[in-house]
Amino acid sequence: MDTTFFNRISKSNASTNSRNGIRDFVIENPDYMKDLVAFATDLTNKNQYKAVWIIEMLVETHAEMLIPFVDVICATISKYKHESAIRGMSRTAFFLSTSKSIHLTETQQEKLIEICLDWLIGNAKIAPKVYAMYTLSHYTKQHDWVKEELQNIINKDFAKQSAGYKAAAREVLLQLSK
Repeated sequence: MDTTFFNRISKSNASTNSRNGIRDFVIENPDYMKDLVAFATDLTNKNQYKAVWIIEMLVETHAEMLIPFVDVICATISKYKHESAIRGMSRTAFFLSTSKSIHLTETQQEKLIEICLDWLIGNAKIAPKVYAMYTLSHYTKQHDWVKEELQNIINKDFAKQSAGYKAAAREVLLQLSK
């Protein structure tokens, strides 16, 4: 890994300028994608969540750049412990699942469905739960059983959740009823 790039990620912060600068650098220098993904999926690296932020931004607007790395992302996604990495990976799962340029294998879809269910029923913060709902809602078109499971979880947890969760849950339930 390029130590200058490694240091740039390590010293970055959550500011928009900091994250956009690294994202733009990777877009302009796609050879660094391999290093970025290696940094983000190195669970022993205390700053891995900072690289996850960049992956989260790239998958939203430049998903095709992640095509060679989808397997490693799907293999690692359930192992994150840092809240910021989990949040970023929940958005990554959503954008991977709904991307027009990425076609996930059945195994990759199963991994994303499984982690989304874990986030939804577990102790994840609200943002990962919301993105898990959106991702699972997308999969109801391909996997019938996901619809019933998602409806059951939302209905069971609805009363004890935050206003943000409830708003997303209403939106997802409305989509599922169509």
